[in-house]
Amino acid sequence: MTGLAGDRPDIAGAITFFYYDDHEAAVRWYREVLGFEPYFEQDWLVLLRIAPGHSLGLVDAVNGSQRPVPGLNKGATLSIETDQLAEWHSRLKAAGSAGLDDDFQPGCRGRTTEFRVRDPGGYFVEFFRWVDPPV
Repeated sequence: MTGLAGDRPDIAGAITFFYYDDHEAAVRWYREVLGFEPYFEQDWLVLLRIAPGHSLGLVDAVNGSQRPVPGLNKGATLSIETDQLAEWHSRLKAAGSAGLDDDFQPGCRGRTTEFRVRDPGGYFVEFFRWVDPPV
């Protein structure tokens, strides 16, 4: 495997996929509460642009290649970097979002300030800003 790092092909973007028993509730929450706009929609799949080069795919429980993970530990978190933590926290609080942290928490062993909320399928969505950004 030596020498592979410099030979890496280009990447145009990345999509994270989350899987839902109630697909419509998830789509509605990401559109209405977070304000993410879809750029591709089918009855079983919606792709939302989060930031340039990064998207979130919301997939229903029966048509995707995976299935929703039962319980509260989904094994995945959507982490969103922002300098507007207070504004995001206020927006989510006003929307009555489930599982919203009451206040900001230290994260990444003190390297970030963050809070988390749960989406309608139980996935954590974490909003954070760096205390000391990596170089």
